[in-house]
Amino acid sequence: MKTYNKLQEYKLREIKPNGWLKRFLETQRDGLTGHMEVCGFPFDVSDWGEKSILIDEGSPEVPLSWWPYEATAYCDDALTKCGCLLEDDFMREKAAKVTDYVLNHQDEDGYLGPKFLKEAVKDNRWVHAVFFRALTALHSATDDPRVPAALEKHYLNNTSPHSQGREVCNIEEILWTYRQTGNEKLLKHAVEAYEDYNQHHPKDATAMQNLLSEDFIECHGVTYLEIGKLGAILYCYTGDEQYLKAAEKAYKKLDRDQMLISGVNSSSEHLQGKTPLDSHETCDITNYALGASYLLMSTGNADYADKIERACFNALPGAITSDFKGLQYFSCPNQIIADKHSNHNLFYKGSEFMSYAPNAGAAYCCPGAVNLVMPNYIARMWMKDDFGNVTAALYGASELKTCVNGTNVIIRQETDYPFSDKIKFSFELSEPTEFAFSLRLPGWCENPSVEINGSSLTLSAKPGEFMPVKRLFSNGDTITLTLPMKLKLSRWQDSGIGVERGPLVYSLKIDERWETTPHEGKSTPDFPAWNLYPESDWNYALDVTEATINDAAEITENSSVSLEPFRAENAPITIKLPARRVNGWEMIHCTETDTERYSDDALKVFKIDGDFCFTPPLPDPKTLKESLSNEKEMVTLVPYGCTRLRITIFPNGGLK
Repeated sequence: MKTYNKLQEYKLREIKPNGWLKRFLETQRDGLTGHMEVCGFPFDVSDWGEKSILIDEGSPEVPLSWWPYEATAYCDDALTKCGCLLEDDFMREKAAKVTDYVLNHQDEDGYLGPKFLKEAVKDNRWVHAVFFRALTALHSATDDPRVPAALEKHYLNNTSPHSQGREVCNIEEILWTYRQTGNEKLLKHAVEAYEDYNQHHPKDATAMQNLLSEDFIECHGVTYLEIGKLGAILYCYTGDEQYLKAAEKAYKKLDRDQMLISGVNSSSEHLQGKTPLDSHETCDITNYALGASYLLMSTGNADYADKIERACFNALPGAITSDFKGLQYFSCPNQIIADKHSNHNLFYKGSEFMSYAPNAGAAYCCPGAVNLVMPNYIARMWMKDDFGNVTAALYGASELKTCVNGTNVIIRQETDYPFSDKIKFSFELSEPTEFAFSLRLPGWCENPSVEINGSSLTLSAKPGEFMPVKRLFSNGDTITLTLPMKLKLSRWQDSGIGVERGPLVYSLKIDERWETTPHEGKSTPDFPAWNLYPESDWNYALDVTEATINDAAEITENSSVSLEPFRAENAPITIKLPARRVNGWEMIHCTETDTERYSDDALKVFKIDGDFCFTPPLPDPKTLKESLSNEKEMVTLVPYGCTRLRITIFPNGGLK
């Protein structure tokens, strides 16, 4: 079969995480990923296995719906991937109880999954697109022949057109199955489903003609990301450039209108803007990075790898507790309070959605999807082309064990990246072999350098591109990539400024007071829900400009990087910068008399009862100068992912 993608992923079993990446997955195993039942319904009942999720017995008002199956499908996918990457029997066996049951109970007509979802109405079949990722991961880990055979029967049983609403997302797995089986009927089905979707949903922001437009996006965030990526996947199998253009334009519009400094688009359920108070759902991290990885494979454009790293190294750790036992439903670049009433977004404003808990206020996608961000990252760190050449697409300590041109090859990536600028690749080969090994020169790095066996190499690519090194590789060869990281001042809405260095974003270090809070049915003593309050000053404006920031900064890098680098006490890098207090910039306190929220009940706006404290917007830039303290202080910034309370978009005290 002819394919058009520039890169493709390796098998899961060929990749092994090391260093802090490995510890991150181990923490997931010991945290939520291995113990999702602590989150309450639907994670505490059988999901896609023997007992179907029919209703929340503790809340009889909950109707039959597809969403519990979506939530638990994310968990099965994460268990499968983490279990393989860590070679962990606990997670593998836990996942296999579900995947084996589904594979061993296929209907006579080929349908896979719970009977409740068989009727192709509303979004019932959407959740198959989520669960079947667990099955494709199982095949990637084991080459289990049941998977492509079962999916082929399922998708060709004519029980669903896979074109209504989110169910069109099944195109991802339909085309995966086509790649495995070569059955042209699957390719035809995928193309027809996408064409039918576009024909019957002409007003949706995710319709192809609207993705290609310049229009501002008005759409549910997860829906936009899940459907928006499909053109990139279709291009890989059809070569139709219009499909690819639609997916690329979808991401460009996110950059233009919704991209937050943390590397993920805003989405407090629906896409918003990119002010310092706009937030993202935690599940958007998973979906954004997944879509970007498909764009990376379809185009070979290194910019998408930069985007994936930024999201996974900033937004992810900033939205979870460092023990992976709690997460936020909404997470924000500026959040100076995170308690059960601090959600400052209009959607369910005043709710617990911004607190840190195993299940922070909603049993939808976030508690399940958060488990997939880092496994997906590791799974696509290493890629290859159709000629067997190897690409180091994403960086981090890891190992690739594969076969290149008939030769057994092990490539080890030794690094503390993104907390270090050096990445060493060492090659172990059964015999000398010629192939191309491509390095990514990140777009943020002005002066990268490469050495082979200690000798400098003239660069054949520019920052923002992949650089192939083609040679006869021998056992013991080494390539060392150095990526100098320079401080950068970025500009944001409301005259705000941010601090970036390499792939990392930096936030004000705020002392945090953690208090447990009752969260009945959705937490346990070992997996508590938390209220977080600031215990140090946060109301600072940075007194720097683009021209002065590097000279003014005091940067401290720890000589050894912890295996748990996103714990606040382990911050591998700290940056001190001059700042001034902003008088009058204070936490917002309000009552039901001036607080309103909207819900997903037709986006209904209504007043809410209670007393609330919220993170304030940036002070008015027109009066900022008069509000600045005369005294200049040095404040400490740490990586965004080391913070739970933070100021990341600062008032511009440099006033230039």
